[in-house]
This record gives sequence, structure tokens and C-alpha cells, in this order.
Amino acid sequence: MRHQRSGGEVALNNDTPWPSVVDAKSRVLKIQRKLHRWSKTDSERRFDDLYNLVCDRSALLVAWDRVKSNRGSRTAGLDGWSRWHIEQRIGVECFL
Repeated sequence: MRHQRSGGEVALNNDTPWPSVVDAKSRVLKIQRKLHRWSKTDSERRFDDLYNLVCDRSALLVAWDRVKSNRGSRTAGLDGWSRWHIEQRIGVECFL
């Protein structure tokens, strides 16, 4: 569920606890399989609400797990922040 904030910013429903990486990977795989099955069954089907899937805590956690395992995660990006900066200074959950 999304809520509109006063500044026009959209806030996600944050009462859901963060899953473990193992549980997150399992959930994301189930979602991917379901989307694949639906697209194979009906090639004309539209997936209008992908925003909620992308912003799902499991999807974010799996994405972070993949990013942090990259060799380049030790190097600062364009914003000057590396994985270490995020983990040590603001925290992964806050960042995601």
C-alpha cells in the first residue's frame, strides 16, 4: 500500500519486517516464476503494477545482495559512496 505525503512523495508501507536474504530470494524467485508463467500463457497480458514488485522489500534485499557481491562494490560510485559507506554510515535498511 502506498500513501501520498504532503510534498508529493510516495511512501511505501513500511510496517513489513525485513526478510532474511534466503527468504527474500525464495520470494523473488516465486514472483519471477509467476510473472513468467503469466506472460507465457497470455502474450497480450499487461503488468501495470510492477512498481510494487520492484519496491518490495524482498526484491530490494536481493538486489542489494547482488550489488554487494560485485567486485565494483568496493569502489565509490558517481555519488562518491561505496558499499562500505552505505553499510557503516546510514545502514542498508535505511538506504533501501
